[in-house]
Amino acid sequence: MIEKSKSSNYPWRVEVLNKKTAGTGLVKGYNCLFTIPNYWAYGIFTPQDRCELPGKLFRAKASGEQGVQHVYVTPNFWEEPIDYSIDHLPLYAAWRGKSPDRHVYGGKFQFVCPANGPWQIWCNKQEDGQVVWYMKVKQKGYWRDYCFTAIPLADDWFEVRLVMNSNILNVIINGDIRSSFEHDIYPPKFQMRFGSGQDKAGGEEVISEYRYIFFNAYPYPDNPAEIPAGPEDIRPEDDAICTMLCEATPQKPRMSEGDLIQLRDGSLYAIWSDYYAGTGWDGSPARLAAKISKDGGRTWSNPQVVVMDEYGTNVMSASLLYNKNGELLLAYYDQLPGMSTKGMVLRRSHDDAKTWSEPVQITPATRNRHVANNACLRMFSNGRIALSCREYIDGIRWPYCLYSDDDGYTWQAGEHVPDPGLTESQKRGQNVNEPSIAELYNGRLLMTMRSIAGGQFFSYSDDWGETWTKPELSPLVGTCSPAAIKRIPTHLCPSFGGEDVLAIFTYGFNGRTPLTSAISSDGGKTWRNLKLVEQSEYHGYCYTSITFVGDRVFLTYMHYPKFTSLMRFDVEPGYIDLRLISLPIAWFYRSTKRET
Repeated sequence: MIEKSKSSNYPWRVEVLNKKTAGTGLVKGYNCLFTIPNYWAYGIFTPQDRCELPGKLFRAKASGEQGVQHVYVTPNFWEEPIDYSIDHLPLYAAWRGKSPDRHVYGGKFQFVCPANGPWQIWCNKQEDGQVVWYMKVKQKGYWRDYCFTAIPLADDWFEVRLVMNSNILNVIINGDIRSSFEHDIYPPKFQMRFGSGQDKAGGEEVISEYRYIFFNAYPYPDNPAEIPAGPEDIRPEDDAICTMLCEATPQKPRMSEGDLIQLRDGSLYAIWSDYYAGTGWDGSPARLAAKISKDGGRTWSNPQVVVMDEYGTNVMSASLLYNKNGELLLAYYDQLPGMSTKGMVLRRSHDDAKTWSEPVQITPATRNRHVANNACLRMFSNGRIALSCREYIDGIRWPYCLYSDDDGYTWQAGEHVPDPGLTESQKRGQNVNEPSIAELYNGRLLMTMRSIAGGQFFSYSDDWGETWTKPELSPLVGTCSPAAIKRIPTHLCPSFGGEDVLAIFTYGFNGRTPLTSAISSDGGKTWRNLKLVEQSEYHGYCYTSITFVGDRVFLTYMHYPKFTSLMRFDVEPGYIDLRLISLPIAWFYRSTKRET
């Protein structure tokens, strides 16, 4: 059953997504838990020598030794400060800050403001022990001062929420709405600052401690019950199948990286990474498990273990494909005896997944790791089978195409994609990574790769994957999350010649949401029919598989609570489920008008 969301805000909706319109309506959020000691990529720290990141908090130390000082962190997007504008309003700020332990003359604890903006907020402790919050607000060109008292929580911290509208600021402290302040308009562009201040030359040190800082175009999720129920693009009358294919449990906290194929008897076969031993890190114990559906995905059999992690490393990231001889191929990530490190291996089945051959290594023995995402096996129109991979060389990921011209019995590695020209930090962070390949109508190949440099990068091949053009940022901008692309079968394409490509990706900068579909008819230059597959701002969606069955599209993808996952360096990640959705291909072509 599909429930329509109460939300009707479509700030991201564009009719055509190309290089000119890419990013329309998107806000780069800042969702930061300070869990890694001395991790300066959290933001831009000014001056850095007055900031500390001891782990589990950010500490800003302002001193009056050399005059008035403001010490702060500015939200950034991979080395660049984020500029916000009045077009982004309303915006929401949230932080958890430690209550001052004493009164400091001239001190500004938890000093927060937009740079050159119309307001400032901070607190200080008075001699009588009360904590007073101060507001400095610009009204009709003049600065005015306000203050009010507040009691910290039992653990001596404050939970602060700000709602920023064009000329009104709402202040909520520890769940209580304290006041609303009218103010002058914001500058056309502004940056946010979270830190400490000392307004008096010679004043003693002011130390502010923050557990987390949040700044975004949607509220901090204090009440998960208010999460929207479903995307507006999927309507109750749509012929949609939405189900939790594999629900995680404390014993099995992660069900992820799946693929799906129609067997020759018409049934559906789904396979995924089954993290069965109580932990869900990428390297935790995992095996491959599968289910079968005999009724088009509405109900599923009990899971069966397909591949155990019998060689001492986990197995994950499965891909399925029938070759020309009718053999079912299964590629996955493992380390067999004799392999110096992990790589991709292959099994084949002659009886539609009832039994499997022994695994064989198919990636080159270069002593480097070779990895492919789930659902990345492809067969091109010339019969070539391909698996989009990446090789880790000195810590940097380099995508390439692994291919076979004899039904998967022998494999060759094409050249790496050329250097995309990213900064050294961006290269070390992700470079271009986790490729997915689609054949275009003219025989050219399109490869998409995620990156921290703004979204999906595209590269093209004119020799069936042996060489590639220099990767360039595509219209599919967004957060660093893998996209899946696949050519839509000719008989399902309304356009002449069957040149359409379906993409499932993240069109947003606030974690891996929303999960969005789009269609290109010109080789990836422009994308139309942007549709919401999943949209909750409080969950993430990724590692999608795309399967065409009849006139329907089946998608499997990971689903997880986003704000729990942000604690991945602090506690175990939240449960990761594998979801399935099936929709008629016509749904992906249906026009959705922009709502204002």
